[in-house]
Amino acid sequence: MSFLKALAVSALALTAAVPALAETPSNTLVIADAIDDIITLDPGEVGEVAGVLVSQQIYQPLVNFNPEDPSDIVGVLAESWTVSEDGRTLTFTMNPNAVFASGNPVTAYDAEYSLRRVVQMGSRTAFIITQFGIDTDNVEEAIRATDANTLVITAGDTYAPSFLLYCLSSYAAGIVDSKLVQEHEVDGDFGNAWLKQDNSAGSGPYVLTRWDPKQSILLTRNDNYWGEAPGVERLFIQQMPESATQRLALERGDIDIANKLGPDDFDAIENNEDIAILEGRSATIYYMGLNVRNENLAHPEVVEALKYLVDYEGIADNIGRGTLAVHQTLVPDGFLGALDYTPYSLDVERARQLLDEAGVGPFTLDTVVWNVPPYTDFAQAIQATMAEAGVTLNLEVVDGGQWLDRYRNHTLDVWMGLWGPDYPDPHSNAKAFSVNRQDAPDGSDSLADRFGWDAGPLSPLAMEAVREQDTDTRRQMYEDIQRVHTDTSPFLYMFQEVRRVATRADVQGLVLGLTFSDDRYGGVTKD
Repeated sequence: MSFLKALAVSALALTAAVPALAETPSNTLVIADAIDDIITLDPGEVGEVAGVLVSQQIYQPLVNFNPEDPSDIVGVLAESWTVSEDGRTLTFTMNPNAVFASGNPVTAYDAEYSLRRVVQMGSRTAFIITQFGIDTDNVEEAIRATDANTLVITAGDTYAPSFLLYCLSSYAAGIVDSKLVQEHEVDGDFGNAWLKQDNSAGSGPYVLTRWDPKQSILLTRNDNYWGEAPGVERLFIQQMPESATQRLALERGDIDIANKLGPDDFDAIENNEDIAILEGRSATIYYMGLNVRNENLAHPEVVEALKYLVDYEGIADNIGRGTLAVHQTLVPDGFLGALDYTPYSLDVERARQLLDEAGVGPFTLDTVVWNVPPYTDFAQAIQATMAEAGVTLNLEVVDGGQWLDRYRNHTLDVWMGLWGPDYPDPHSNAKAFSVNRQDAPDGSDSLADRFGWDAGPLSPLAMEAVREQDTDTRRQMYEDIQRVHTDTSPFLYMFQEVRRVATRADVQGLVLGLTFSDDRYGGVTKD
């Protein structure tokens, strides 16, 4: 079946005459991406890369930030807000213009229900809210609507002024239509089963029409959207992980946006007048997580040795070629506390010395890799350099779902992946990579726990940093944390993404996001 025929079948409504080649429907934006990692589109539990991208087009938060200037926090479903003197209580006044796709007005009661729902469901993304000392026992007092226009949120401690606002801009804080969702609750599931099907309950520019797992997703324009009307009637997101396939489809006009092109593909389309290339900042960091439960990785000298067995510059220059920058710390460039600290380079002799000091001979590490570029390319390059020191990477190349399952269950030695911050604050990464569960206000597991690492004094220090009210002091704390973390943690940071997306030349208005899958399609048009 041809791509456009598949599109017509999946979209159902696309029954008008469509050219067989070289043109997508004028009212439909066709996006090629890797979407086989999606488990759910319920904003209360979504967390996968592609799932977040889709959810962001459907649901809106109370506040958001300007991707060009993350320090600029703007109201969305909240019109304004105030912060108490002690920094613990935020009071939001709702935007009177906002309505859901159902036509129901967006009220403080919807925001109350939505944010409480995240906590009460206890999904893997609940930590974004529960990290403020909010749990199932106190959530009704901590998050409450005093009337239809006013929402009050009280944290369990004092935090940096912008921190709670950034968390409320994340995908986990998307507000759902409480009336509609509660109509579809079954056995106290908060409507979760309903929202895992072809249903949505948001106020964003699009609504979910059809989701065929690991194949495609169709979003349709929200006719009740209270902002500027979306420029196209439909978004069709197609599973197409191979970069070369995406490029050929883009050149033929079978797709409008290619989200996963590699450097060779960008070289090939550079002079194509029918194609435009967008560039933007990205906070995504590529890293390897080393499970220190492995008897070999339990030696700090072995962990350090592996950091000397990656050809960072070679991979960035030859594989990345304009899409990667070497980055070896936990805070991405562009965030408060970002640090230019790159102490590691390929040094096989130094690695061998460290392995000898640890008394470890040749060994094998099972390494889980997503079966899409650039992960497979990174893995093969690193496999070759590590072999020079007697370290064999047994590459287990799997689809997106298996890749995430293995990572979450830590049934692996090494995980090769990425981390995209949930909000543009350094604590998003500091908590993930350095705060152990005993120091987290909600007792949630972090990546440090997931990979079996005790962060020691870095863990409470990271929590002190997020509570620091003075910005300059806070910046210095993150710089200090990162130097120690890079040198001692089992996280092998490699690169920060330089975002590049290719589109057909007639596509206008795409906004590339800064954080975790935050691209914005609401203003896209096809001229």
